[in-house]
Amino acid sequence: MPELHDQIPTREKVLIIGAGPAGLAAAASLKALSVPFDLVDRARHVGGIWDPEREDSPVWPAMEMISSREYTQFEDMIQPVSFPEFLAPSHMAKYLRAYASHHQLTDHFLPRTTVRSARPFEEGVWEVELSTGAVNIYRAVISAHGIAERPHRPDWAADVPKSVQVIHSKEWKGSDGLEGKRVLVVGSGQSAADIAVDAARRALEVRWSVRTGHWVVPRRIAGMPGDVAAAREPAMLGSLNAKIAESVIRRTVGDPASAGLPRPRLPLLEDTVIVSDDLLDRVREGRIAPVGEVLEVDPEGAVLHARTGGRTGTDAYAADLIVLATGYETGADHLPQDVIPRTASGEPDLFLGAFARGRDDLVILGQQRTSGGVLPILVEQADITAYMMAATKGGGSTPALEQFRKVRAGSESAIPARPAPAADGVRGRLQTALGTRKVTARELPARAAEPELIPAVDRDTLLGRLRSVRSLFD
Repeated sequence: MPELHDQIPTREKVLIIGAGPAGLAAAASLKALSVPFDLVDRARHVGGIWDPEREDSPVWPAMEMISSREYTQFEDMIQPVSFPEFLAPSHMAKYLRAYASHHQLTDHFLPRTTVRSARPFEEGVWEVELSTGAVNIYRAVISAHGIAERPHRPDWAADVPKSVQVIHSKEWKGSDGLEGKRVLVVGSGQSAADIAVDAARRALEVRWSVRTGHWVVPRRIAGMPGDVAAAREPAMLGSLNAKIAESVIRRTVGDPASAGLPRPRLPLLEDTVIVSDDLLDRVREGRIAPVGEVLEVDPEGAVLHARTGGRTGTDAYAADLIVLATGYETGADHLPQDVIPRTASGEPDLFLGAFARGRDDLVILGQQRTSGGVLPILVEQADITAYMMAATKGGGSTPALEQFRKVRAGSESAIPARPAPAADGVRGRLQTALGTRKVTARELPARAAEPELIPAVDRDTLLGRLRSVRSLFD
């Protein structure tokens, strides 16, 4: 078993599960406030899904990130200027390892170590069993296991005969070997779109079963990264701003509905958009054929789906490969089912997507799907976590923590969805405009269509509320 450099008893430490961007953000924030911790991950290196050696990563080598370099960096360590504007997975892996080294986080890192179980006995006492066989007591747990731990497979997938290969998007490794094959990609989001475009490079035929319409936006608008352009849009224009944005996108890449995709269900500035430079072109060329929602699999193995283009009835399609880009389910195998409070509808009741209500010793990071770079959200969640863990060190409390507890017990809608006044965070802030896009009056649904799937949230609303809550500790 790897040994850590310090000799602090684990009962005085916080355990961080997962060494991806969320876990590293938490580790850096805890270290800045002198809160002792251990960092564990099943992989050999830090980086989470961006570790190229991980076989269970949903990332493939040819994948191109949808957020620009400016929005894919921690605020206390910018990306190298030699890196491209939109990073490849290999660049992100190098950056995260450099970040861990910069903050000396590897001194606290236990590689190739999984958490078999983490059970709370009382507030501030967690029994944790590791794959090494060790059973330790920790005072708090930060679960940064990521969103790709529990792939969701629809019920009909179990009826597909063995002659047809069925994989989840997590298992997609690229289009090599698809020559002469018919591929069906199932899903309405970013992963489905990326995989359909990638498959169309090699496959004989690609059909895309898409149920919900979304806007498609390019990576660059007017010569600059789209997320940077969005941050500079004047929010004061209100609904007029939305009309201008939609007009710009229609002129730039066109209307998704005119290309044959379902009409977007929300206005552009409220939608979980798909970022792609090639998707609509591939659809117009016929290299990606949109089809309706999958309904069932017939006894012969053909997939029945709803017809598109306003036609009624169903069509059948016999594929050689079916890729399920159908999302991921909430939860983690190492946590008891009842440790996270649930709402009346059965959703995890996590304040601002991370904080277990009524507990100061459990935080779950990175359990949201957003359009755009997620690192600013992770930084804010990690900072609040560090302040909370520092305040509860030794069983203590602070006025700021008491304020946080009151806010945590209330409704998120009461929290101002705006950036807090400029202030230094735990690690210090770069004075650059990471900004947010316009916060719209209507927010995205709090969860995906199926209950228990990782929820899609409005990035800017969540980020604004996190910054407002973090200001309680400033």
